Amino acid sequence: MWLLLLFVGPILGVPYNQPKLCANASWNATAITFANSTAVGTTPYGIFVNSNNTVYVADRLNSRVQVWLNGNTTPTRTISGGLSLPYSLFVTDNGDIYVDNANTNQRIDKWGSNSNSSVPAMYVCAQCYGVFVDINNMLYCSMYASHKIVSQSLNNSLNIWNLVAGTGTAGTTSLTLHNPRGIFVDNSLNLYVADSTNDRIQIFSSGQLNGTTISTGTITINNPTAVVLDADGYLFIVDSSNHRLIGSNAYGFRCIAACSGYGTQSNQLYNPLTLSFDSYGNIFVTDQTNNRIQKFLLITNSCNGTTTNTTITSINTTQSVPLVTNSTTASSSKLLSYNLPKFAATTSWSANGITFTTSTVVGTLPFSLFVDTNNTIYVAGWDVGSVYIWREGSNAPTRNLTGGLSYPYGMFVAVNGDIYVDNGNTNSRIDKWTTNSTVSVPAMNVKGACWGVFLDIQNNLYCSMNALNQVIVKSMTTNSNMWRVAAGADCAVPSTNTLSAPRGIYVDTDLNLYVADCGNNRIQLFLSGQLIGKTVAGTGAAGTIDLSCPTGITFDANGYIFIADCSNHRIVAAGPNGYRCLFGCIGSAAAASNQLYYPSSLNFDTYGNLYIDDDYNNRIQKFLIINTFTGVTVNQPNFCPSTTWYTAGITITNSSTVGTRPYGVFVSINNTIYVTDQNHSRVVMWFEGSINLDGVFSGGLNDPYAVFVTPKGDLYVDNGISYSRVDKWSSNSNTSTPALTIPEECYGLFIDTSNVIYCASTAAHRVVKRWLNDNVTTSSIIAGTGTAGATATTLNRPVGIFIDTQFNLYVADSVNNRIQMFPLNVFTAVTIVGATAPGTITLNTPYGIIDQWGDFFDGLF
Repeated sequence: MWLLLLFVGPILGVPYNQPKLCANASWNATAITFANSTAVGTTPYGIFVNSNNTVYVADRLNSRVQVWLNGNTTPTRTISGGLSLPYSLFVTDNGDIYVDNANTNQRIDKWGSNSNSSVPAMYVCAQCYGVFVDINNMLYCSMYASHKIVSQSLNNSLNIWNLVAGTGTAGTTSLTLHNPRGIFVDNSLNLYVADSTNDRIQIFSSGQLNGTTISTGTITINNPTAVVLDADGYLFIVDSSNHRLIGSNAYGFRCIAACSGYGTQSNQLYNPLTLSFDSYGNIFVTDQTNNRIQKFLLITNSCNGTTTNTTITSINTTQSVPLVTNSTTASSSKLLSYNLPKFAATTSWSANGITFTTSTVVGTLPFSLFVDTNNTIYVAGWDVGSVYIWREGSNAPTRNLTGGLSYPYGMFVAVNGDIYVDNGNTNSRIDKWTTNSTVSVPAMNVKGACWGVFLDIQNNLYCSMNALNQVIVKSMTTNSNMWRVAAGADCAVPSTNTLSAPRGIYVDTDLNLYVADCGNNRIQLFLSGQLIGKTVAGTGAAGTIDLSCPTGITFDANGYIFIADCSNHRIVAAGPNGYRCLFGCIGSAAAASNQLYYPSSLNFDTYGNLYIDDDYNNRIQKFLIINTFTGVTVNQPNFCPSTTWYTAGITITNSSTVGTRPYGVFVSINNTIYVTDQNHSRVVMWFEGSINLDGVFSGGLNDPYAVFVTPKGDLYVDNGISYSRVDKWSSNSNTSTPALTIPEECYGLFIDTSNVIYCASTAAHRVVKRWLNDNVTTSSIIAGTGTAGATATTLNRPVGIFIDTQFNLYVADSVNNRIQMFPLNVFTAVTIVGATAPGTITLNTPYGIIDQWGDFFDGLF
């Protein structure tokens, strides 16, 4: 009787050998040295023998792969370009060679059959101690240092990982791994892992993250480093720290090679690492510490039977096995649960926020908020473990979600009202509350707190894992517990495929992912299905804006981004004129209504008002959109290019009426004339055509400088020299009310079409503003720093001011002898007249300025 050996070559297109062995098959105890350190360097690691018996070895020391064709005793090919200390490799049935190149290059590279150059096949951030390609053309990497196995499809261009085993944290549970090494995927897509530091072999059934330990019976393994299967599914293991090979059969596990302990003899191994069968059932082993490749020959007469050598023809995998992808067939109506208001280029908001809620309700450090399309507001109370909900118009929460939450960070509300809340800090999951439910169900298992949560239009749930430098995603339309990596290559070294402490996330309707990459001070865009990011704002994106730990992201209907620039304590946004600061623009943290202290998230309501989670002020702030009115607030006649004026003026009044110190003059759109009479601390008025006074405004004024009158007839007068305010007389009123609190007098006043009042605070070398539609009288700086200077960001005694219909601010910068123009929400000015502006005119202490459709008229003192 002869040994019955059915040698199954590439089963279902597999490129490796899985011999069919009899129950008591054995191998010659004395091995043949196939290659030594001359060919494979010191400490060779990976080995692969394909179905044609071509041998491939990863020569780590020399950063290359050595190839021997069947029957050759010296390498017939060397692959090296760009490799750095490769660990593992795999060769597909079409001859493509996949090699670990993560030591410095953070990827697996592919050499096409007979190609002299490589292309990146998969981006990783930890070296792959095991590489494998399954029958569905999924590429696997065993990340030793990251304690997990990831995979990526080779059938499409999506650079997206799937997490298939391990959590990324070392552990001994059924969900965790500790320094995984060799891997093998059978034709049923079950994954076998040599979990080296845990001294076990784990099997993960297809699609499952919960592993099962394979019992080795009376055989105790120590630091297993490789596992392969024969045609019957029996396991063969490199038992590295026991310096031997073990295998299983119908009777259990046994030692099959190097069973006498470690050494350098031909019947011994010293820290072997990987193994591979040839088509005859011989075993090739990388004998690491002995710096050699050993070949153990199968003993062909070790059992009774008839010798039969059968080779099954390779079947093209793309034809025999259905394509498996990560896409879902869920249709998308593109209905959104959040608000994307459409704004004009000149839209602005009140500089002073209204406090919507405080720590009395939501506790300290409210971390995230969400405003849905019904204007229902959701706030995650981080320290109290609750989510509070306000219906539109409610002054107090109408609902409170608590059960089992522990320090919730991110939150998202779906179109159907389902509420997804981070519960990863201690419970390692995202929970879901369905509409009107009082209890939650787990929605997604995670490995840490989700500082950002988002549900896209295809019902994929995203988690931004701040501590693990990744964004992960899981479909809500399947029962699988598996998630995949959507962004971040598992380390925080700044590059296009890595993240550092990511926080807020946003996924648009094209499934492009935006990430607030806090630790790298930038916003990263990952196009749908790609792991290589593009910086769209912050560090690395020239011509955008400097960011310091951005934490929140949202968009408007035009696709312009709004960012919570957390460590700069401000909100910034893009627009057709570039980036600008919206709120908290003084650059320091504080609790005033126009200031923020580490803002973390932001959301629009349906009206375009912006809600901001002002984290360290323990409050939610609401900034009201300013509704502009049509027309202009001052007279702007349309002149022809050759317009001239009489050189001799007409005296309309003199000191008998306006005293010896008249300062401000204003002509309303009704041609009513107003003059500030400082001698008598009053404002005097003439209607069109009058030669006698028609009105006097005086009560409580002291040395008024500037005056401005709105189209409605409301009168605003500087009253800063003694009372630190601007006063307002409503149309036809005999009494005034404070309109703006200021530290010193306003030499210039202006009110734009959005009802924002501006004050040229001359002595303080700055211009401030305040929206008149709220009840807050404090102002915010819009130009100048408060210190005299001649740079593009400073002013020296500004006087006259003008705001055009595009909300550009023009300032008569008197001591600097120039007119400065500050674009909307930009603190750096352009000199348009005087000083360094070529081709204009020399100015000497300009005081007044008006703009006639882009033409300038300056008053010189």
